Amino acid sequence: MLHTRLLPALFAASVLVSQVQGQIVPDGAAVEQVATGYLFTEGPATGPDGAIYFTDIPNQHILRFDADTGEATTFREDSGRANGLMFDPEGRLIACEGAADGGKRRLSRTEPDGSLTGLADQWQARRLNSPNDLDIDKHGGVYFTDPRYGKRADMQMDIEAVFYLAPDGTLTRVIHNLQRPNGIILSPDEKILYVADNAAKEIIAYDVVDPGKPVNPRQFSDMGPDLGGGCDGMTVDAHGRLYATGDEGVYIFNPDGSQAGLVPVPERPSNCTFANDGQTLYITARTSLYRIMLNTAVDP
Repeated sequence: MLHTRLLPALFAASVLVSQVQGQIVPDGAAVEQVATGYLFTEGPATGPDGAIYFTDIPNQHILRFDADTGEATTFREDSGRANGLMFDPEGRLIACEGAADGGKRRLSRTEPDGSLTGLADQWQARRLNSPNDLDIDKHGGVYFTDPRYGKRADMQMDIEAVFYLAPDGTLTRVIHNLQRPNGIILSPDEKILYVADNAAKEIIAYDVVDPGKPVNPRQFSDMGPDLGGGCDGMTVDAHGRLYATGDEGVYIFNPDGSQAGLVPVPERPSNCTFANDGQTLYITARTSLYRIMLNTAVDP
């Protein structure tokens, strides 16, 4: 572990009380800033050790926040401009390493000894655009989005797609007709795959009939100017509610797509995830990492 960056503070944010049964966001709850001083945070993931791992993309760092000590330390330098993170069933960190200014344009795995293994960097002999976000199913298969933001001159594919990396290493393009897929998450039972099309400003839901086979696309929610202005990262709670980042904060949706609440955040959030308790929502937002305790026990 390397240097520590820590600046705990409370952000006294007002929160929108859920209009469903009970309160998802408790009355008087406050969003707490637990680490700050970064350039652009992304990719929060809960590790097998209970710590929250997240990325500072421009600085090419993967950070580790320890809730017990309140310290954020550098887990990995030279991250390849890592964006989305998630731990696989064996407890290894899988990272979407993006494009531009040192980006590796690949999916990587950090081994227990700290070494790196490249998992995928091309499809049909063409380099990936810029792996952005991911989710891992119970079989160890990885769904990941591959959009391109910023410079596009070195793109080798004219489609910004969603891929599935099977446990045997086979890479398949599974969704090819979105404008700019970004956030991606499976429902708790892994029967639904949600993909945020950031350019189209909507969230699309797919049925997963078999691992790596999403079908029956339909709009789950509009995320236009009146509702988020486009979605970045997402997560789900144990009841299947979807938490999607947007302009004003984290938007909460019931499984039927109706809005259940909003958690305002002082900076535009990029992504979010739950801690192991299933109640503490960690949010990456520009310069900082935030958290808030939610009442996720409430039924939709």
